[in-house]
Amino acid sequence: ESASKEYSLERTLDKMQKDWTGVVFDRKAWRDTGSFVLNATDEIQILLDDQVVKAMAMKASPYIGPFEDRARQWEKTLLTIQEVLDSWLKCQNGWLYLEPIFGSDDIMQQMPTEGRKFKTVDVQYRKMMEKLKITADVVVVGADEELLNQLQQSNVLLDDVNKGLSE
Repeated sequence: ESASKEYSLERTLDKMQKDWTGVVFDRKAWRDTGSFVLNATDEIQILLDDQVVKAMAMKASPYIGPFEDRARQWEKTLLTIQEVLDSWLKCQNGWLYLEPIFGSDDIMQQMPTEGRKFKTVDVQYRKMMEKLKITADVVVVGADEELLNQLQQSNVLLDDVNKGLSE
């Protein structure tokens, strides 16, 4: 019976990983900015939510032994994808709000410090969106720790810009 349960867990893990085949970040052009925004992330979020719960339950199983490292790694991948997605959407929302404001030369002259910070984020954001042309595979892009770091740094800068605007 133990072998049967182990086999079942292995099959579940295989299926979970296979479910991500062909799942990509969709992007759409944003107005006349020359850049893009993530589009329709709901399906990705639903799959992530479901699989994070499954991965945690799987890790708690007494039969996970032979696949424990693989299950742990898959859970880490899923949690990183979740963090990247959350950080990306936060960055995107900040960029969408601030881009029309700092598109004005007047504002850039009145608020040079905030303008420089926004410009840093703007360049970074546009590069991230361009990279999706090369690969938009959610597991590849979403598990990129360097991307997560860039997004987190961009979000700190966006917070600083918003604070500067509200003063």
